[in-house]
Amino acid sequence: MKRIFAIFLLCIILLVSCGKSTENTNYKTDITVEKITQKIFETAENIPLTKADEGYVALNIPIEISLAEEFEIYISTTSNANLIGVFKATSEENADKLLTQSQEYLQSLEDNWMSDYLPEELPKIQNAVCKKFGLYVTFIVLDDASRDNAISDVENMLKK
Repeated sequence: MKRIFAIFLLCIILLVSCGKSTENTNYKTDITVEKITQKIFETAENIPLTKADEGYVALNIPIEISLAEEFEIYISTTSNANLIGVFKATSEENADKLLTQSQEYLQSLEDNWMSDYLPEELPKIQNAVCKKFGLYVTFIVLDDASRDNAISDVENMLKK
């Protein structure tokens, strides 16, 4: 009888927890991507980047933007490797996909970096940070101090 009760109790616990996600519980979901990128730019002052449009992203960045509710990607217009991407996924599953695609994109940048072209910029790509905060995914390619401060500020901004 105790065994049947234990199994019944376990089934109730599993049913109650079914469909509930624990991954998003520590992060907000109501912050706009624009606010996040503004925070990154506040942290990493004087970094010349230009917002990439959907056409540029579709041709040059192998990330499925349809997985995101909104996104912003900023690219360098000068001779450096600076790069910022922020996505708000449409679901946690899509956030995982965006994270994987962002990591693969950064790895492809490193793998294909021409060693003769701006060799001093390669460490930025090698040390790039790609993180997921609930529905949000971001990648940041900046100098070490700017990158670390920006990712910390984003995490603090998104924590509940």
